[in-house]
Amino acid sequence: MTAAAMLQMDPSVTPSSLLPAVARGEISAFEDLYDRYSSTLYALLIRILGNCEDAQEVLQETFVKAWTSAKMFDAVRGSEVAWLISIARSRGIDRLRSRRIRSDREDEAGREISVVSGFVDRTSGADQAIQSEQRVAVRGALTELPDAQRQALELAYFEGLSQSEIAERLHEPLGTVKTRMQLGMKKLRDRLQAFR
Repeated sequence: MTAAAMLQMDPSVTPSSLLPAVARGEISAFEDLYDRYSSTLYALLIRILGNCEDAQEVLQETFVKAWTSAKMFDAVRGSEVAWLISIARSRGIDRLRSRRIRSDREDEAGREISVVSGFVDRTSGADQAIQSEQRVAVRGALTELPDAQRQALELAYFEGLSQSEIAERLHEPLGTVKTRMQLGMKKLRDRLQAFR
């Protein structure tokens, strides 16, 4: 059953639109909007995301967007509920993509870490000296990267940001960030090849 069909079955829902009042900053209208549609949108988000915690977060993001963008609602183009559903659906799909990207990045990070993992397993005095030398090499290789490449890699691997999030934070095009990260990883691999 679609969200719109669920709303049509609910006799407490009136066809009057609350969004014009929300656009004027009326908090009581926003509260009524939330009360009217939150359960329906939450059910939709659970269906999209399959995760209660993510669904709750995206539901909140949806209503924040509704509050800040209510002036953009145009009743001629569709109903209030359709507008809210489109926001929730879009944000839900963004969350799914973010999960996939994060999972792919973690897989890639795991592969990159495996290149360096041999550094940690050694225990003899000679091996510890090699480990120290390798750590210096890794630090040195990072410092040799151009600032833009190093910054993108650090944001990805140390702050857990997706490439889209990095592009947004740095105010750079996504393609630029992807290229910087690819070039940076290649340079690190090439530099550390001697330690394999």
